[in-house]
Amino acid sequence: MIIGFDYWQVISHYPEQMGMLRVAIETCIGDFHVISAIGKNRVGTVADEIQKLHGWEKFPKTSVHEVVFKSPKDSPELKLSKCKELGIEMFFDDRDDVCKLLNKNGILAMRVTRKDNSTYDLEAEQK
Repeated sequence: MIIGFDYWQVISHYPEQMGMLRVAIETCIGDFHVISAIGKNRVGTVADEIQKLHGWEKFPKTSVHEVVFKSPKDSPELKLSKCKELGIEMFFDDRDDVCKLLNKNGILAMRVTRKDNSTYDLEAEQK
């Protein structure tokens, strides 16, 4: 099984929990990928940020995928396209609009509640 995770508000804010889940997935289930929707000013930054997190130092940069948006409203479609390309069957994201679109397209998506409990999806992306 191939499982995907969003970076911002998911791995970034819950690195220990997601790190333990990553190890379990890689050991017992299959592949683990990170898909992060970002603005053009952040291109090439996500893999380095992930490797700075405690326990993520050796996470392969080849498993980190950046999809670049013009507007945060583009994130659901961009993530869906990348999930299909990678064969992802399950995805964890903080945005409800992403989860709804993935679920509609046959990918089991689960929403991770943000630490600040915010719910407005278009302000959730790190620009």
